[in-house]
Amino acid sequence: MRLNLLSPATAQAYTAAIFDFEGTLVDFQWQLKPAEDELRLAFAALGLGGDEFTSCNYAGMWNAAADLLAPQGRMAELRQALCPIYERWDFDALTRWRPRPGATELLRRLAAAGTRVGMVSNVGRAALARALTRFSYTNLLSPVVTRDDVRYMKPRAEGILQVLANWGVAAGEVLFIGDSRADVLGARAAGLPVAIIRGGECDETAFADAPPDHMISQLDELA
Repeated sequence: MRLNLLSPATAQAYTAAIFDFEGTLVDFQWQLKPAEDELRLAFAALGLGGDEFTSCNYAGMWNAAADLLAPQGRMAELRQALCPIYERWDFDALTRWRPRPGATELLRRLAAAGTRVGMVSNVGRAALARALTRFSYTNLLSPVVTRDDVRYMKPRAEGILQVLANWGVAAGEVLFIGDSRADVLGARAAGLPVAIIRGGECDETAFADAPPDHMISQLDELA
């Protein structure tokens, strides 16, 4: 089965799909401002500062820290200091996550047709595993790449490239579906076309200089 993104004039077909999680298959519930305020303090406690840590979001701060600390062999220190904070905000969001309309039906339809469907999320493994079990998504997505499985979060392409390598599929055949600017930039870096669903982490103004290939309002627009 091909995933067909429909428009009034054309239908572009893809052989596989990679989904983001929060804001895409479930509603966006991460409390960005208090979480990022806490993370900035934690990064500062590691001696990290500069524009990346005063202006970037939760993913940008992590990636900037990884750029600095990985060459020093300090990734374990970074994970020990910061992962508990990220995880606490993941679990806070978990208490409120609800599936977006049509998410379950779409995943089941794709799985029944044998379509490859994976996930790349900036959410950590512990909270994401509970959410996928709660919403009966576990057997509908493979592989699932979480924040804990990569050095760099989206908008870096590492997680998306892991899925492509696992499948052995050409990037142009796979549609990435997300809700944020990071999803657009990550998909672009991996060479994937991308669809953005409205109403997630970012409003439409965030895509002015990084437009997706497709902008949708409901998941059922992905036939």
